[in-house]
Amino acid sequence: MALRGRRDILLVVLMLFAYGFFQQHPAWNEYSRYDLARALVEQGTTQIDSFHENTGDAAFYAGHWYSDKAPGTALLGVPVYALLSLSSQLGGHGVPDQVEAVQALAFVESGIATALLVLLLVRFLGSLVGERWAVTVGLAYGFGSIAFPFATMFFGHAASTAALFASFYLLYRIKQRPGRWTAVAAGSLAGLAVLIEIPVVLGVAALFVYALSLGRGVVARFVAGGLPIAAILLAYNWLTFGSPIAIGYQYAPAFEAQNQQGLVSIVWPDLDTTRDLLFGPRGLIRLAPWFALAPIGLLALRRREIRFELLLAVTICAAFLTYNSGALNPFGGWTPGPRYLLPALPFAAVLVAFIPRSLRAIAVPLMVVASGVFLVATTTMPNAPEGFTDPLFDLWLPRFTSGALADTAAWISWGLAGHASVAVLLVGLGFGLLAVALSFGHSWLAERMRVRAPIALAVVALLFSFPFPPLAPVGLGQPRDGDPPLVMVVALDHAPVLLRGVTDVQLWARLENRGSAIPSGRARFYVLGPGGEVVWTAWYGDLPIAAGSRRTITMNWHPGEAAPGTYGYGFAVSNEATGTLYTQVRAGDDITLGR
Repeated sequence: MALRGRRDILLVVLMLFAYGFFQQHPAWNEYSRYDLARALVEQGTTQIDSFHENTGDAAFYAGHWYSDKAPGTALLGVPVYALLSLSSQLGGHGVPDQVEAVQALAFVESGIATALLVLLLVRFLGSLVGERWAVTVGLAYGFGSIAFPFATMFFGHAASTAALFASFYLLYRIKQRPGRWTAVAAGSLAGLAVLIEIPVVLGVAALFVYALSLGRGVVARFVAGGLPIAAILLAYNWLTFGSPIAIGYQYAPAFEAQNQQGLVSIVWPDLDTTRDLLFGPRGLIRLAPWFALAPIGLLALRRREIRFELLLAVTICAAFLTYNSGALNPFGGWTPGPRYLLPALPFAAVLVAFIPRSLRAIAVPLMVVASGVFLVATTTMPNAPEGFTDPLFDLWLPRFTSGALADTAAWISWGLAGHASVAVLLVGLGFGLLAVALSFGHSWLAERMRVRAPIALAVVALLFSFPFPPLAPVGLGQPRDGDPPLVMVVALDHAPVLLRGVTDVQLWARLENRGSAIPSGRARFYVLGPGGEVVWTAWYGDLPIAAGSRRTITMNWHPGEAAPGTYGYGFAVSNEATGTLYTQVRAGDDITLGR
């Protein structure tokens, strides 16, 4: 196999290892898409009446509940969910757990899509800026932008962005290697991008102009490829909401007031919003400063062979920034950054790739910093609630230092909790990045790494990042009939965070059940005052805890007017119906409140 092909495989496997490593807690947006996929598979309908209670991202029309999202992710998710459901039933587990199902859908539609996008980005840039720099920019996009956290979640942005950039890549290929069906495929991918996320039509419009520059035959085939996908979207809207031009957001009760303003919540652009999108606490440049170099890439306009592509890139970036600046909810709720800008970011990365060579030494440290930021965000809670003004310092870093991390296969399957799971991730990433770096060499070690590193990393990815079949704990044994539940608290800790400028305390517990299932449990956190009295308690009721399972449970304590001082805290699991206590643990440290 050619050297470039081996490096491509290594890059893709490295990305999939990182993106599949996490089992993020789903947000409304993800559950809305999952509910539609599940309804299509299990009930053959677009109505989500049976499932909608897990989300507020839903539309209510003609007496029924529907997803308020474009249908693309759910339609693509139908075979994924069907396969997961089949594997779950064959394993005797019945209907797949919804968190596990969302993880599998995220891996396929977001993780694989982003990995392929990175590969296309590297392929596009390789002959234009050099292979080493192309790979550097590709890795920066994959790890040093909001593409990283969104590759681990079941939003539509990752898949639509990948489809948009793949469409561009195919159109660009026509300049080097004309092909009758290439433009058709590009049009189909452009249509798919809109089927997944309707606002991506802005990028498709720019690609239409680009296709027009390649000739009338190209643009005709581009349009012909996109029309069948557009027909699917119009048909879905017609069958679901009674009109081909109706969309779910028009009927979403949770966002009714917002969506009645402007064009479904899009009004005239606002410069303050633009400033916040770029430089605010969740802003693009604040979290990924290497994108600030993108305008400098326009110096390469003097290169005639790439001039139109650079103009296209800057047009797409400007279009999405203008559109996002007119959104009444510009960050889109709980988010690690300006998610509506994600379709523009591969094109911004293209611009960065063309900065003068003398500035690459400045870009690389900025890329490393951004990768660190998004590593911390992705390993903790990337969907930062809006109440966290500066999520990096108010939420992500406090959670990271305390060990309040997202669930992973390292924990669920192998029992490696907290920073031990991060160590697995870092070792895998370090090995993969070293192999990528060595792939440019000619020593005997480089040759060995090119052949063996993809295989070794693929094995690690299968162990820690592949969600089929659903994650299953290793080493907890198999309880016998009649055995009681045996619940053990593996870790209990807290993280002080800053919510709306006021100190909040996130409590979390990791537990294993080595015995039989608990059909209806109660998981209770409590806080003790200086005298040992309970000053606060809260719980999750009717909580099923499977036999031979591991899980993480979190809850927020709002101290409010609690006096400064030291407070103990603990965690207990009991039977919801009988009150039987399975375990109770007091934390080894205390919560300290101060002015």
